Amino acid sequence: MSRGARRARAVVSGVVALVIVAAAAYAAAALLSPLPALEVQPRELDTSAVGASLDELVLPDAGATAVALPSGEPVLAGEEEPRPMAGVAKLVLAHVALDAEPLEVGRTGETVQIDAATASRYRELTTARARTVPVQQGQVWTRRDLLAATVIGSGNNIAELLMLEVFGGLDAYTAAASSWLDSVGLADTAVVDATGLDSGNISTAGDLARLAQLTLADPVLGELMTDRPRTATSGASWGDEAAYVVDTGAIGLTRTYTDAAGVVLLLAVPVVAAGAGGESATPVALALLGQPGYAQAEVAVRALIASLADVVAPTTLVEAGATVGELRSAWGQSTSILARDAVAVTQFDGSTIEVRLNIPARQTVLEGTTIGQLVVSSPDGEQVSNLVADGTIAQPGVAWRFADPATVIGRWTG
Repeated sequence: MSRGARRARAVVSGVVALVIVAAAAYAAAALLSPLPALEVQPRELDTSAVGASLDELVLPDAGATAVALPSGEPVLAGEEEPRPMAGVAKLVLAHVALDAEPLEVGRTGETVQIDAATASRYRELTTARARTVPVQQGQVWTRRDLLAATVIGSGNNIAELLMLEVFGGLDAYTAAASSWLDSVGLADTAVVDATGLDSGNISTAGDLARLAQLTLADPVLGELMTDRPRTATSGASWGDEAAYVVDTGAIGLTRTYTDAAGVVLLLAVPVVAAGAGGESATPVALALLGQPGYAQAEVAVRALIASLADVVAPTTLVEAGATVGELRSAWGQSTSILARDAVAVTQFDGSTIEVRLNIPARQTVLEGTTIGQLVVSSPDGEQVSNLVADGTIAQPGVAWRFADPATVIGRWTG
């Protein structure tokens, strides 16, 4: 064989070997290349049913009204400008006093002895036909007694005494109250005295509904509203001046009147409704300002309470077993994503609800496998439903793996 023929044969053999090596390398690259993660396609969740029954609320025509769940924005009706709030100012005082000098639940706190000036002020306010709680010089009152007689007994004389004991004077109190109101977001509320007798104590129905939520959430005030104490350690007693329409189950937080404010009511109504998780009670705050009289106020409140049950019923957003999305593979397989557990919310506004699918990256999935979580966020927190795959997505076959070189290279380079 000539030298040229041998050279040509060597070149051909080298090319063939190179092709074989390249083919083997490509085959290995194709077979061993990382698979792309499955694509998650969420299904848009319909929240239009949330708050759809708000029109069924029977709201008063007079004054200003707010209806609020434990979280979220209240439903408002009537006048929205701040107006006199009468004795609700005493409830503000109780919050500010506890903020300045906290009291542990079950503790009685510091004591004060009734002096001649305090006894004289009691007689003065009684003569003026303001609400008072009887005191006698020499009696010893605890801090818890003062709080209870202020918010349950609505005693104007006790409210003034509480203010003096904690803050030492009106200027210090109003400064502390302004700071506290700002800190809790009650921007439309202002206090100028401890009692609410001055028409300069103003608020809105929306702010007062928020105040009701804060009262129920406060350990000390929440306990007082549940226990309704009517007797002081000294033996002094008072009536429950905050109670109202108790036969409806309503918890009276404030029931008050002045000529400037009209009738003002602050109530918490536990509404029992059936939802996806069974029956539950939701405390609904009601604030009514400027009602023309107690008779009209009672008619309005009873009608409003009677209309609450259907409106406050939890709205099921996701049924157990509902399809909430789809998993798709780059090689053409797909399966539905199912919610294992039902999810319901109690809200007035569907726009406050956010939904997301938390599914870690994966390349394959077996039917019935738990693959992640559906998280529903609303003003009252987060609810979670486990997610399962409705079918199986297996690894791709050889034909897909041996796609065009650009695709194989892309799988390696990401």
